[in-house]
Parts: sequence; C-alpha cells; structure tokens
Amino acid sequence: MLSQVTSRTVFNNALVAILFGVVVPYIKGIEYLDLFLLLPYSFLSLFFVVPMVVDAVFASPNRGLPLTALFHAAGIGWFSGICVVWLGIATVSFMNGRLIAPPMAVGLSLAVMSLFGCVFVAALAAWTANRTDHASIAKGRLRIAFLLLLVLFFAVPRFLPEASVVSMLSYFTPEGIVRATLILAPLEALAAVALFMRARNS
Repeated sequence: MLSQVTSRTVFNNALVAILFGVVVPYIKGIEYLDLFLLLPYSFLSLFFVVPMVVDAVFASPNRGLPLTALFHAAGIGWFSGICVVWLGIATVSFMNGRLIAPPMAVGLSLAVMSLFGCVFVAALAAWTANRTDHASIAKGRLRIAFLLLLVLFFAVPRFLPEASVVSMLSYFTPEGIVRATLILAPLEALAAVALFMRARNS
C-alpha cells in the first residue's frame, strides 16, 4: 500500500531520526526533557507523515483519496515520531546512567496531540497534493510551512508582553499540557474531517 515511498524518503527519515533522536538530545542533555522542547519534538511525526501521504495521493488513480493508505501513513508517521522522542529519552538516560522520563500524564498528552496532529496533517497533505502538479512541490510547500511554524514557536515569545509569556508558560507544566490536549485534540480532529471532505470533493 505504501510501496510508492521512495528510498530518498527512507533516507531522509533515518537522518531525521539520528539527528533528533541522538545528536540533539546528546547535546542538550537533561534540557531535552524541558516541555518547551518536548512539545515541538512530539510533532516531529508530521515530517514522517507528509511524504508518505503525498506519494500515496500521486500514486492513486486520477489523484484520488486513498483513505486507507492515508490513515496507514498517519499511523506509521506517528509511531516513527514517538520512537524518535523515546530514542532521545533513551540517549539522555544513557548519558545520566539512569532512566529519566517525563511524567506519564505528559507522555500520554503529547502522544495524543501528536496522533491527532498526524491525522490532520495527512488530510492537509492530501488536500495540498490535489492542488499541485508534482509531488516534490507539495512536499516542499508543506515542509516550508512546518519550518515557519517552528520558527514562530520559538521566536514569537521573545516579542510578546511579559504577561502574555507568563500566561503561555502556564501550559508548559504537566497540568497545562493536559489542559492543552483536551482543547487541541478535538480541534485537530474537526479540522482533519473538514480537510478530508474538501480533498474528497475537489
């Protein structure tokens, strides 16, 4: 079903896994477990989902919407991203000689947000693929969009008023992450359904 995934995609995914699962955690050390870093890390799954979904759409007859392949890609991408996160935790734990992991509530919340995010991005990738002439163009647009969001995530707090920063930081606690999950997960699910419907009707 996902046989259309290219060797280049596999190489890129392996490179991402090594870079973000070993190199960055080795450099950051215990800071890797800071929620301000773990939150964007948990969405690394999106980078695995995009190429698989775009390739699946372009490989389907008449640029159709193969829902089974798209959900399969979302599941594989999500699992791959979670593996990278836990590879980073294993790297930090190995460096410190003991298991160091985030609280269970945090781990579950990040996994849930990542899962629903993968479904949303699968829909977004399918919608984008249906509006471009080449798979490379669709992948490029989505990667640029994700990189811009990542830059904004780290840059915007520097320009916000102190009261806004304090309010935002309240979500980077175990309790705050759980609250954010209860808000964001349903929104991601609704947005995914809307995009799937638009992609199917296009």
